[in-house]
Amino acid sequence: MRKGEGFTLIEVIVAMAILGISLVLIMQLFSAGLKSAKASCDYTIAIVHAKDKMEELSQTLANDSGAFEDGFKWETEVQDYKQIDESGYKLNKLIVKILWPDALKQQKSIEMVSLKLITGEEKL
Repeated sequence: MRKGEGFTLIEVIVAMAILGISLVLIMQLFSAGLKSAKASCDYTIAIVHAKDKMEELSQTLANDSGAFEDGFKWETEVQDYKQIDESGYKLNKLIVKILWPDALKQQKSIEMVSLKLITGEEKL
């Protein structure tokens, strides 16, 4: 730029293009951050629900399913896992599955698995 003159039209157009591209990239990064935060929040809620259902399942030992008030669904399953030799004890496999739709309406899920020792008096 020479002394006393303004910017040329080409310089203004190039500057506007750079500014426009930069703004679009920043908005995309912001959007991706929000999506990641929502996904993280959903997984955290699902883990809390799974923990609560696992505690409940360890008391009831029943296959069941249902839904929470916040749109998450759950399924529980109890399977025989292993009979411990001649002791009268056996292991049951407890499975809790939490399902929910994500922002794109795709089904997401987590599964929590645990083992419970059952004595002869506690058998189903």
